[in-house]
Amino acid sequence: MENNLTLQSDSLLQEIKEEENEIYTLVEIDKKIYAIETKKVLEIVKIMELDYPYALPSCILGIMEYEQSPIAVIDLREILKSERITYDLSAKILVLKTENSITALICDNVKDVKKIALSKIKNIPYMDENSLYDGVFMENDEDFYILNIDSLEKHIKNNPIRYKNEQNTQNYIINDENSKTTLQERRNFLTKIVQDIQTNTPLYDMGVSFSINDVKYYINMASVKEFFKVNNTKFIKVPSTPDFIYGLANIKGEYITVLDIRKFFNNSKTHIKEKSTIIILNSNEFKLGILADEICESLNINFEEIIQNKLQKQEETNTLEFVKDGEIYQVLDVDKLLQDEKLTIC
Repeated sequence: MENNLTLQSDSLLQEIKEEENEIYTLVEIDKKIYAIETKKVLEIVKIMELDYPYALPSCILGIMEYEQSPIAVIDLREILKSERITYDLSAKILVLKTENSITALICDNVKDVKKIALSKIKNIPYMDENSLYDGVFMENDEDFYILNIDSLEKHIKNNPIRYKNEQNTQNYIINDENSKTTLQERRNFLTKIVQDIQTNTPLYDMGVSFSINDVKYYINMASVKEFFKVNNTKFIKVPSTPDFIYGLANIKGEYITVLDIRKFFNNSKTHIKEKSTIIILNSNEFKLGILADEICESLNINFEEIIQNKLQKQEETNTLEFVKDGEIYQVLDVDKLLQDEKLTIC
């Protein structure tokens, strides 16, 4: 009997371990795929005009302004001693939050957003606490290197001599007249959105769509901490709470308040299904998750598309409606959701 209990316990622990996962943004640099924790990705924008102050380290492509603050754009090719290239208009810049600051990383392309089980991430030989990587993940005979942004930033700060500027990094961005005009327009466009206090449209880019009662929603991946299947979760019903509070879920030893977002928006109650999922929101103030019938797909929506398509605000739900590829999505603004008076009261 004891052995059977031990086997069951080991099996349960294995299931729990396999459920532990992290959401990563996959980027391509020099024909290799690197994975970055999506919760650290604040923004994904197209390459734009940069500034070039005196004596930049050679691994810094330039300086961009983000929310009225200058941040460095890292060129990983220089750090990895790969052949440097001239970036064209298709390159992307990821704005990243590290432990101590905000920085940015240039990449050739943003490939996908992927949920990776932590148990499947393997150590790289000779990897230590100063390594630029947290491990490697393999899928379909392709390696994804897990990039540690905090270690990358520390590496640059701790090696000033190695990256002493000996060349003009401005040469590594396409500089014909038409391209320079486009780069300047992109910079001006981003600056205008930040400065225009009447523009309430969030700068969404990489995200995921999910469905609730046949209505499709979109959420920015930077607002998502984790996903958990409802069937693998036990709930505690709390008396005298609003009907839009589904209950408390014990997830990894923490109690998460689970919100029935459909009911929260004054619609019918969400019914639990086989693919029902809890989306844990990335917030330092609230431990909050929302119920979804199903996670549908990763979705790219850049801010230029949003402006061109003229998002319509839905007063009854305080969401924004967006049309992409013939599908209508309710864009969920997590910051506004967390500031809603109904949540403050309860």
